[in-house]
Amino acid sequence: MTIVQIKYFITVVKCASYTKAAEQLFISQPALSRHIKNMEEELNIQLFLRTNNGIRLTPAGSSLYVGMLDLYENYIEMVNKAEKIQKGLDGTLKIGILDQTNVSDFMPMIYQYFQENYPNVDLWFQEGSFNYLVSELYSGRLDLIYTLKFEIERKEGIMYQYVSHSKDHIVMSRFHPLAKKDQVTLDDVKDETFVLISEEDNPESAPLILALCKEHGFVPQVHYAKSLAEQILWIAVGMGVSILDSRTYLKLNPDVKFFEIDSNWDPSLVIAWNQNNYNPLLSVFIKKMNEILGTEEEDIHGAGLEKDRP
Repeated sequence: MTIVQIKYFITVVKCASYTKAAEQLFISQPALSRHIKNMEEELNIQLFLRTNNGIRLTPAGSSLYVGMLDLYENYIEMVNKAEKIQKGLDGTLKIGILDQTNVSDFMPMIYQYFQENYPNVDLWFQEGSFNYLVSELYSGRLDLIYTLKFEIERKEGIMYQYVSHSKDHIVMSRFHPLAKKDQVTLDDVKDETFVLISEEDNPESAPLILALCKEHGFVPQVHYAKSLAEQILWIAVGMGVSILDSRTYLKLNPDVKFFEIDSNWDPSLVIAWNQNNYNPLLSVFIKKMNEILGTEEEDIHGAGLEKDRP
């Protein structure tokens, strides 16, 4: 039995006439009669009784009608919902943002756009560490993440696009003696304690910073923070210095000084997604983000699919 046969059966019941039902369905009456007869034979149930006043349901047919009407209406509802989701009009988009990353210059405008144009779309936001975001992206529990390029660029199956091109900075409390200088270099902080994020949370960051220090001829004393949030807290309270990008919320803290430096990696903010994620809302979201930021010409990188849009 097919969904078409169920539709024909329901229409005949509602019209109480093969002739009227056939007209409504734009098929011939004999063809409609054959469909109903095939249903009866397949189910081994007599659905209709012919009377002098037309047709009426048998008790078995009446019982079947109630169930099939619910089934058909649920089917239509599910198809309509799926079509809306496919068009990016309905559904949920789960977005992860790296701990302490400032997206306030563009995210409220994207959110407002979806509220006004796609009221049935639920944008769901979550903050997390480097490892957490990547893990959730692979598992499908997050659709998009905002993280740093050097963290994501070598991850298998992950696509990404630049959001903003950032520079790295030596960061310290404004109460640190070196904070009074106009410019601070790595050579200036060789005797300082470096506050770095643990390799358990981010296996990329600390090794890159330590390698850069080694190039400058020193190995710093290090305190390892368990998370990016903890690292930023330790810097803010003056426990040491570190190297951070300019997208961190710490950049907005007037009691923390940032001194730009050249690094061997790219700390730019990117938006990333799993190449096997087919949520149609991905392209809608990224398109609007690009319009707001003026990044429509940015290439798509990763997973061997350069320049392919999501």
